[in-house]
Amino acid sequence: MTKGERNRLVWIVSAASLLWMAVAGFVLFVVMDPEMAHHSSSMVKDRMAAECFGTFRDRYECKEAIIVQSGRDTFWAMAWRFVLTIVPPIMASFWLSSYLRKHPVQMVEHRHVDANDDWKNRAKFHTQVQSPQQAAQDLHLDDLPPIPSGKHLIDDIAPVDDWKSRAQNQINKNKRPE
Repeated sequence: MTKGERNRLVWIVSAASLLWMAVAGFVLFVVMDPEMAHHSSSMVKDRMAAECFGTFRDRYECKEAIIVQSGRDTFWAMAWRFVLTIVPPIMASFWLSSYLRKHPVQMVEHRHVDANDDWKNRAKFHTQVQSPQQAAQDLHLDDLPPIPSGKHLIDDIAPVDDWKSRAQNQINKNKRPE
């Protein structure tokens, strides 16, 4: 997968998710029965008037049961509408992250890379196998200064700064009385 394909897929999933939330939200919250059965709605009042008879206590318990049940029904109706609006885009984003993790962007490498990518070991290998003169001959270079033969160390090619000994020398120099 290239970076362009990856970006295109991210934009498509993002746009589809936003479109889903807009359309589903409009349909579920505006078009489909926007009035819920809450305690002061006409539907609940009509039901209380039709079903609740008897003594004051009986009527009170009946109305309380109707109000509690209408509250539960309202909660579940709104919860399902919310779930149907929000969960599919969340699932799409989880799928997208999983898919992108399994299909990474292919980077083009222009240099030789070992399995362990240890440049110092590769440099040691090349200096032990081939002398600088042999390497120059392989590269068809004629003007190479003479280098004493023998085993070549990596520090002959690329000297590494010995920061620890320099720091020790600096500390020791500062401790000496003058």
